Amino acid sequence: MTFKNHYRTLGVSPHTSSDAIKKEFRKLALQYHPDMNAGNEFATLRFRELQEAYETLSHPSKRAKYHYEWKLHFPHTDVNTDWEHTPLTILNEGIQLNRQIAAMDIFRMNKEAIFIRVKKILSEPNINLLLQHKDAMLNQKLIIQLLSASSELPFKYVDSIAASLKMLAGTDDAAIKMITDFVKTAQQKNYWEKFYPLIVLLITLAICVLIYGASR
Repeated sequence: MTFKNHYRTLGVSPHTSSDAIKKEFRKLALQYHPDMNAGNEFATLRFRELQEAYETLSHPSKRAKYHYEWKLHFPHTDVNTDWEHTPLTILNEGIQLNRQIAAMDIFRMNKEAIFIRVKKILSEPNINLLLQHKDAMLNQKLIIQLLSASSELPFKYVDSIAASLKMLAGTDDAAIKMITDFVKTAQQKNYWEKFYPLIVLLITLAICVLIYGASR
């Protein structure tokens, strides 16, 4: 099971007081509440994520247990200083996003919001951090997760995501090939979606002509 970064979910630091955590939760909960986002599965999942984070961080004993579990998952990091600055937490964020998307209805997902999440994971500070650690295997795992998470996004987002992923890939030929194949597949899908109505129209006209010719 992926270890979740509840502090990142709420957008607060481990030093934030309980009252400040409560205030931030209320603000985000109002923004993503299902009643305010009817039919938006992404908002519903985000709201559940916020609830889980708040439930853990708002109780002193649960918060202390969470810090202990953090040390078990990331023994070489300190939740109080490195909570948003480790390659593993960045990878976990990609895995978590991908799992959320897998649980959504493809026809109702908020694709712009997903694009924003992907680009946030691929922010310049995150990419720089990942490249500094020089863990090609971890970077490749993150690339795979984000390619999967981006597979249903409109083509207009593809170039931006691909450019960031190529920066992360560096000289990893296998990763670069995955990204290139992703762009090609997205292009083909875009062409098909663009010309499909025309193809259907031409086939329909051809059938009508055949029927008319056969009836004479």
